[in-house]
Amino acid sequence: MRGVWLIILLGAALILALDLAFVSWWYALDEGLVRLEVPTADGWTVVAWHRPAVTRRYAFPVVLCHGLANNHSFMEFRGDQNLAKFLSEAGFDCYSVDLRGAGASRAPDEGPWDASFDDHVNFDLPALVDAVCAHAGTKQVVWVGHSLGGLVALAASSSTLKDRLAALVTIGSPVFLKLPTRMPGLVRLARMASVWGQFDATLLRFIAPLAGWTRPPSIARTTANLRNMDPVTQRFLIANVFAPMWKGVLRQIEDWLRNGAFRSMDGSRDYREGLPAFTAPTLVIGGTVDFLAPPDTTREYFDLLTAPVRQLELFGRSYGHSAEYGHGDLIVGMQAHVEVYPVIRTFLEANVKRLTA
Repeated sequence: MRGVWLIILLGAALILALDLAFVSWWYALDEGLVRLEVPTADGWTVVAWHRPAVTRRYAFPVVLCHGLANNHSFMEFRGDQNLAKFLSEAGFDCYSVDLRGAGASRAPDEGPWDASFDDHVNFDLPALVDAVCAHAGTKQVVWVGHSLGGLVALAASSSTLKDRLAALVTIGSPVFLKLPTRMPGLVRLARMASVWGQFDATLLRFIAPLAGWTRPPSIARTTANLRNMDPVTQRFLIANVFAPMWKGVLRQIEDWLRNGAFRSMDGSRDYREGLPAFTAPTLVIGGTVDFLAPPDTTREYFDLLTAPVRQLELFGRSYGHSAEYGHGDLIVGMQAHVEVYPVIRTFLEANVKRLTA
């Protein structure tokens, strides 16, 4: 009987390995980027992927940062759904990053096998900005962040990145977390299910070929308006952009949900308090059906800003767009490249210093 079970387990392992090999091959992205490995002060190696401007026109490079459970491929996706490529064609030097635990980043040999939101703020961001500035020959960067990728920049703007941001674009970044009632329980469940300090969302790659063919679980609808993403896009996303979620980050998000906060793990720093002092040009983008950063909380966040140049843009049918925009589809929606991307380009063109001839 043991032999039968062993054969079954070996067969299942072989099927999973073949499935993963097929997904990796069939859904591979053609990136062709320069990889910059960046050491952090606490021993991690994070990564910036450089896409040079087709013709560089602007003084400051653009750092594009993914959100929770994603990696740099979200900003360097496929075809027209590639924000970094779009901005490079507009004349911006672009660097899409992998925060600790995502993509090609590496932990120290001895660990640790956990991380917090504060670790991104205190270690990852200053290391990445220093490295990008050294590579590009500048003292500041433009930061474009989706979801948590915008939150980390906002949190760092008054501390580790003070005076380092020439401009900021946040996309679906919920400074006020007022999530659907089921979400706190799901966050807690993911934290409790963490192994070696993380909930490994990359395991979703095994089901990539099924996306768009079957009815998705309800949780998927909170991460994007799937009607605004074609099935092929959904399959490539699941195969490429997911990354583990750190137990420490999930614990911190639980605290924010329970207490209506946006603060450090030990409670000593209220990250919202620094926002009124942030003076760099800031563009805030939100979607009309974004369950993670709904319009009312996006406006509430925008109202905290006092920067001389600040702009709020919401995307959805009521604003003249082709579809209602959710969370992830603000970057990879079917028409994001003709509706969302040009707004970002226009804002940056107007507010980022041009190179002199």
